[in-house]
Amino acid sequence: MRFIAFFCLVFCPLFLHAQSASEYSPVVLGNTQMRPLHSEITGRDYLLYVGYPDSYHDGSDRRYPVVYLTDGYWSFTKFYSLGSNLWYDKAAPEYIVVGLGYAGENIDYEKERTYELTPSKMTFPSLMGVRGEMGGAPLFLKALQEEIVPYIESQTRADPSFRVLAGNSLGGLFDLVAMYEAPGFFQGIIAGSPSVFWDGDWIFKRAKAFCKHALKSGSAPAMPTALYLTVGGEEAKLFQRKVVQFNKLLTEANYKGFRSEFRVIDGEGHGSSVAETFNRGIRFVFQNYHNK
Repeated sequence: MRFIAFFCLVFCPLFLHAQSASEYSPVVLGNTQMRPLHSEITGRDYLLYVGYPDSYHDGSDRRYPVVYLTDGYWSFTKFYSLGSNLWYDKAAPEYIVVGLGYAGENIDYEKERTYELTPSKMTFPSLMGVRGEMGGAPLFLKALQEEIVPYIESQTRADPSFRVLAGNSLGGLFDLVAMYEAPGFFQGIIAGSPSVFWDGDWIFKRAKAFCKHALKSGSAPAMPTALYLTVGGEEAKLFQRKVVQFNKLLTEANYKGFRSEFRVIDGEGHGSSVAETFNRGIRFVFQNYHNK
């Protein structure tokens, strides 16, 4: 009897806790929704993670700038949650967040993003640990411009005069691709630790071609956007050097209508630098929006 009493005293609370834990409701993020969208351009099914500021539902006709976020399946919750802190301190205007993701079951996000966020097919990808298809960025950008953004701007109270594109790693690379392929479409770009080494420095070549084309027409290259660029101070030295070199190229280009800020985030790596990148990046790209 004493053994039974001891067993009940020690183990029954643990058993009861295990039983009740599964009955708890999951946390639901308020003011958010998931919207599926099929693209005729890419032939893919997307899932858009949409988050609104509290004031969106106050009955007014106010419009809000939109931040489009790559890798929404990983980054939406952390990026959207950041907003309430910035809005409380009035460090940035209220905005809508749209995380870009994929609809379906058992999705291999790494494989999907490698295709859609890269501008070309890398030579010897296995040497860099890259698997799957590559080079889908041109089509993805076209879908973003012609299908996803128009959908959001027609279905929500989005302000079409100010759009921001944010991402990290391959997402940061895609941001830079969009900046050159569709200059001015996004008024703000937040590129955290962009993979500028991709395919033998593809983005360096694209930047130089952009300047060369503009100079041929007899005018200074115009880039009407604000770019916040970062790299983690604890990232691989070669990776850091590449991003620093790209920032140097940007500085020397002296684009017309361009505003940029570069920061090495001390003490942070490739993943841990994301929070600081988004925090500071939002403040920077929206500096001019306060005047509207």
